[in-house]
Amino acid sequence: MDKSAGTDRIAVVTVHGTGDTASTLDGEKWFQRGSHFSEALKQRLSERGLTAEIVPFLWSGANSASEREKGSERLAETIKRVAPKYSSVHVLGHSHGGNVANDAAVLLGWGRRRRREKEPIASLTTIGTPFLNSRTSISQSIGGLLFLIITWASVPLYALMTVLLLLWSLSVSGYVQQHETLGFFTNLFAGLPEQHAWVIFAICAISAGLPLLFMLRLATRGLRRIMRPQRSVDARASVFAVTHGNDEAISFLQKIEKLPLEPFPSGSILRGSRGMALNAGVLTVIFAALTPVAIYIGQRSSWISAPDANWEWFWTSTLSLLFAAPLLFLASYLLVWLTAGGAGEFVARPPLNNWVGGVLRGVAYGRDGDQAIGEVTTNSHTYATREHRIEGPVAERMQTNAATAAAKLIETYRWSLFTIGADSNGPLANMASDAMTWDSLIHTTYFDQPEVVALVADYIADEVGQLPAAAR
Repeated sequence: MDKSAGTDRIAVVTVHGTGDTASTLDGEKWFQRGSHFSEALKQRLSERGLTAEIVPFLWSGANSASEREKGSERLAETIKRVAPKYSSVHVLGHSHGGNVANDAAVLLGWGRRRRREKEPIASLTTIGTPFLNSRTSISQSIGGLLFLIITWASVPLYALMTVLLLLWSLSVSGYVQQHETLGFFTNLFAGLPEQHAWVIFAICAISAGLPLLFMLRLATRGLRRIMRPQRSVDARASVFAVTHGNDEAISFLQKIEKLPLEPFPSGSILRGSRGMALNAGVLTVIFAALTPVAIYIGQRSSWISAPDANWEWFWTSTLSLLFAAPLLFLASYLLVWLTAGGAGEFVARPPLNNWVGGVLRGVAYGRDGDQAIGEVTTNSHTYATREHRIEGPVAERMQTNAATAAAKLIETYRWSLFTIGADSNGPLANMASDAMTWDSLIHTTYFDQPEVVALVADYIADEVGQLPAAAR
């Protein structure tokens, strides 16, 4: 990428977080053009001698790993598209928007070029981002590579079949008949009316082509996950991560990760299998006691042939089984209890706990795929991180403002939520969309602070100052 093709303007690509969505590029939200934050950021950069333009990037904002992955792919494409128009591109992401930006940087190979001016991104800043790590197991990696090989092997076969169908559609069977291999395939369609040749060609090509394109997309995305670097080797590429010590989103996800979830406590499956074992013992005794009766009646009714099942045999067998009933009950009980309960306790319980615990944590992380997501930190898992923790008067002001807003929020909804017999669904729905709810979180108020504006602008200006003169 030739940065000299750009102008003396820089681009600040803003990436919003989960739930903080907008339908247009212009508006009052921090990441939109014309917002208080974006205008203040441009003004601060202007004071540092830089002309900046805000380039909002809008994604779904869903708490979903797949949506974040799609967002990072689109963001990477956006950065590649806008980079030639500016002297440098600087990315600013909030909350999970920081994860989207970080993954987009990985897709662009940020930090791997020898010359910094060739980099697609000049700087990457995150605000209140809980960085998540994505891991792929060995079995998933092997499966993904095999799937990729099979998919790519299908491409030339699809192309061959398409050519054969095209030749048949053009009624050049005379040429095809001279080649036994081609003739074998096209003869499959020899009985079809030629007036429908193009319809048949289109149906076959589309019905096979669309699934192949879908497989290619999945296989490429799977390979990208497998080859995802765990750490960039270039120390020059670093993320500037700004956080507050009481950021609710980061703290919540970290506590969820450390929460000792054990849906099936030790001994629970063994104890729970007692009911099954009791039922098995009771049924064994009942069936054993009724078996002589059934055989005797069947013999008397000529339903079965049992010459020895006379009256004496019936009473002897019945009394013997009744005498052995406790032993039969105990044997059946122990067999089922130790087999089902013991196997479940020592074999099934650990993976069940991991699976159910992973599902519960995955709800918070937005996990909706086969990747293991977690390891919540304030540092990037793929790049060196320069962390800036907001402290002092600014941090105290943010806490005070959040506490004041929370008190107003509770006062507004307290009685409607806690009145006996009242329907709380309406108030809860109102709280979810009430601006006071967001104002009561430190996580959402970073961009209201003038100091944060200055912090981000000065960092961007310093990064521009370190670029070679030809790239500015």
